[in-house]
Amino acid sequence: MTRPPDAAAPPPADPAPERLTDADALALLEGGDLLGVGARADAVRRRLHPGDEVTFVVDRNINYTDYCLSGCRFCAFYKRPGSGEGYLLAADDIHRKIEETLALGGTAIMMQGGLHPDLDICWFEEVFRG
Repeated sequence: MTRPPDAAAPPPADPAPERLTDADALALLEGGDLLGVGARADAVRRRLHPGDEVTFVVDRNINYTDYCLSGCRFCAFYKRPGSGEGYLLAADDIHRKIEETLALGGTAIMMQGGLHPDLDICWFEEVFRG
């Protein structure tokens, strides 16, 4: 992946960074340099775990609804409540996705969805209880 010509150059990959500064993080975010971000992440991995061992986590991000009141810039796929264009997964569908993940050796589930006006804490408690 290459950086657009008008993008600021990301900070160099410090072999032992303690923590990114706000300015460094912003440069990486705005620069669009995926390889630069990867180099920084690999430098931290090498510092924390010397050698050639690399690990990973099998996880799943379950998008339980795309209905959202917010309309923030983070997401390009939300649907306005009441539009009839979006979805809300049933608890059984969420549980099926979790079981599929576990069967593949998954160890983490992330629940991500819009700010649905009809979902209160009781809805989430019921889903997690199942």
